Amino acid sequence: MNVELMPLEPAAGASWDPPSPTEASKAVPGGWWDPALGNLRIDEGTLGVGMAGHAYAAVPTSVSRARRFAVACLAEWGMPAAADDLGLIVSELVGNACRHAVAGRIPSHTRVLLQLRPLPSIDAVVCMVSDPETRGPAPAPTDRFAESGRGLGLVAAFSREWGWNAVGGQGKVVWAICGSEPR
Repeated sequence: MNVELMPLEPAAGASWDPPSPTEASKAVPGGWWDPALGNLRIDEGTLGVGMAGHAYAAVPTSVSRARRFAVACLAEWGMPAAADDLGLIVSELVGNACRHAVAGRIPSHTRVLLQLRPLPSIDAVVCMVSDPETRGPAPAPTDRFAESGRGLGLVAAFSREWGWNAVGGQGKVVWAICGSEPR
């Protein structure tokens, strides 16, 4: 795939205006993030009708485990069409958290938390990844020969909308809305 052809921002003049995080999260009391799932310990997880969560250590093997968990959640919720895009987004967000949230911490003891919530009203799922680092994600300046630094561009290209929020002194949550475009 030629990365130069991948947009870093949504196409201008798109026919669909995605909901803002505030608007889309009004369907869930307290927004998308479930504080109870925020208490999961490393290697604990849960999957329910309207939510899923799993905590991972900030180690490389967590990326593929998180991707498999996310795809299994979509299958359980009857949303397999979004599996490829969500798998890529989960890989990038969990990979970034594992790579950048460990400064001064022991990776195997540093928790990266994945939460998923189906958004049936807009035929999408929101993916949220929490880590203890307080700094937000920043796109890295890259040239076409760079071997890394394109992750957030991929998240932007394969999601409807993405962003991040600080979690009061406890790190941050990076989120992305994923699903087929509305008809």
